Amino acid sequence: MAAAARKKPRIPEGYESEADYLDEVRERFSLAEDADKENREAELDDLNFLSGVQWDQEYEKERLDSGRPCLTVNRLPQFVAQVVGDIRMSRPAIKVRPAEDGDKKIAETRQGLIRAIEMQSNATQVYTNTGLSQVACGRGQFRVALEYASNDVFERDIKIRAIPNAQAVVWDPMSVEPTGRDARWCFVIDEVDRKAFEKAWPDASVNEMGTKVEAEGWLSRETVRVAEYWVMKETPAILALLENGKTVEVQLDGEAGYVRVKRKGMKVVGSEPLEADIRLDDDGREIIRETTIPSACMYLTTGHAVLDGPYEWPISRLPVFRAMGWEIHVGTKRVRWGLVRFAKDPARLKNYWRSVAAEVLSMASKAQWLLHETEEGNQESFRTSHASGDPILTWNGQVKPERVDPPAAPNAILQEAQLADQDMKDVTGIHDASLGARSNETSGKAILARQREGDVANIIYSDNLQDCISECGGVINELIDVVYDTARTVRTLGEDETTKSQRINDPNNPDSIDLTAGKYDVVVETGPSYSTKRVEAAESMMAFVQAVPGAAQVAADLIAKAQDWPLAEQIGERLKKTIPPQLLQGEDGQEPAQPPQPDPMQVQAQQMQMQAAQLDLAEKQAKASKAGSDARKAEAEAKETELNLAAKMGQLDAMLANAAQTGMQQGAASILAQLSPPQQQFQPAPQPAFEQQPMQAFAPMEQAQPPMPPIAQGPETFGQEGSPPPEQPANGQGFPVA
Repeated sequence: MAAAARKKPRIPEGYESEADYLDEVRERFSLAEDADKENREAELDDLNFLSGVQWDQEYEKERLDSGRPCLTVNRLPQFVAQVVGDIRMSRPAIKVRPAEDGDKKIAETRQGLIRAIEMQSNATQVYTNTGLSQVACGRGQFRVALEYASNDVFERDIKIRAIPNAQAVVWDPMSVEPTGRDARWCFVIDEVDRKAFEKAWPDASVNEMGTKVEAEGWLSRETVRVAEYWVMKETPAILALLENGKTVEVQLDGEAGYVRVKRKGMKVVGSEPLEADIRLDDDGREIIRETTIPSACMYLTTGHAVLDGPYEWPISRLPVFRAMGWEIHVGTKRVRWGLVRFAKDPARLKNYWRSVAAEVLSMASKAQWLLHETEEGNQESFRTSHASGDPILTWNGQVKPERVDPPAAPNAILQEAQLADQDMKDVTGIHDASLGARSNETSGKAILARQREGDVANIIYSDNLQDCISECGGVINELIDVVYDTARTVRTLGEDETTKSQRINDPNNPDSIDLTAGKYDVVVETGPSYSTKRVEAAESMMAFVQAVPGAAQVAADLIAKAQDWPLAEQIGERLKKTIPPQLLQGEDGQEPAQPPQPDPMQVQAQQMQMQAAQLDLAEKQAKASKAGSDARKAEAEAKETELNLAAKMGQLDAMLANAAQTGMQQGAASILAQLSPPQQQFQPAPQPAFEQQPMQAFAPMEQAQPPMPPIAQGPETFGQEGSPPPEQPANGQGFPVA
């Protein structure tokens, strides 16, 4: 079977020929390389110094040729490892949050999918290598790639790949964002062996490359430079705001008006009617606007030919991410450095003074002996004593030989070496407490405070790397809609690193979810790994049980499962069986225990009893209500009678007072006869004659009157026509008369 033919690369629109396009590619590469030349040279020097090349080559050769020592006491890897170790311990985690029309379950699936991508890509190692370059020379990079899931499928997977060489990426010089988000283009270069290049691309002859390409560094005697040229592309589009609040891409379709555009990646694959009308503004015009859709395109080139491409991804930035160290602007120039840059001079001084100390000690004479001039026969044994190792020296003269020790090295040399050590700590901000060495701090608080100072002094590295990882998560989140757009089964990873298979984009499967529905945001959180959290949780649980022993009776199984013992799960399951069942209701997805069902006959009898009790209660309430109504009615009638009687008494008092003023006894008697009850029912008490004491007849009316007997009959009042007479009062208890 013939091999599949390689597609001929297509150059972008706007260029007359491939040569014109390649001229622009080489021009951009040279422009970016020249703009960052000083920083790139300083990066190389930093990396060489960190690897142990810490002496000037000419001076080192001069010392070695003269037999003088050239020592390299390289402490910088220890400082770099401290910062990189902090980055590794503060493990960044990409989190997905629902945004517009987003679903929480889909967000969790996306987050689990990103975790699985990180695990399959060994992303922890990628992030660590990026942080190492960032700390060592001030810049580190990594990338996102699309690769086939296996050799026998067409499905692709998203991968996170490292860029070990910090010099392998040449950035757009106009980019100022630390992560490279605003870069419009960049090059990811690789130096390929000539034979390997000719085997991979037999149609691209190396011999055809001109001298111009070779002069610009694209070609050498052993290697060929192959570059991925990434460039951002803007595609015109029209957006419309619908009545339901959604914003969609539209296009005019003749008489049908605006229709919704359907894309697969960046390619338009069709259209469909709008799900709602386009909203109108205050002037009655449709709310639409022209915009552009960003995408990243990659061309594989040697500077002489376009080998492959374009590959277009519908993402908002380049899929290459930059983690910066320190960078400041000095006028129009940018200066970048890492932890090593300003620690090099103290390291050189330390190497020099340690070498001088070694030189002084090496040039000092060995142990000397003073012998009398007559001791000629013993001189040779004493002269070679330092080399023979013989502990016994003999002499036969009269004068005992005397040993003379060599002079000690000057203290100033050793002090200068110690000062160089301190200078390195001060420059890097990492002191003995952070390095785990004993220092002048004695208390635990003082040691922790000094360690925090070292962490804060170098937090810029972890913060910039965290921003870089957040950008990576955003690109992966955008690519999920493109890569995982068909029905397939994916593997997700939980926070506890447990794997789970999930069916996606399958309308025939009720358990499937549509990953392309809604929009989602990405954030990055840092903290210890799950295994570290597990160890800390286990220690905290044991301390809690010691403080609250009763907790072990209700949570012994959970405490056992949290330990790192062998068979911890089995021990936890056995302990779970000893816990009261009511405490386990609703756990492990089980429904709480239901109470036993009662006997239907008992239920019916209880219902009948309840109904009878309710009827009896209703009857009693009705009787009580009627009695209350009657009592309220009788009370109202009694009050009305009292009011009527009081009114009559008031009339009587007025008439008697009027009669007393006029002195007409007969008129008063007549009035009494009209208002008083019959004589046989109402006998007044004996009093003096009316005519002898006319003014005293009515005096007792002003005194307090005894209460009248209650009126038991209806609303009829005393003195009205047809009313029955009141009971006969005893003598002296009725109305007082004269």
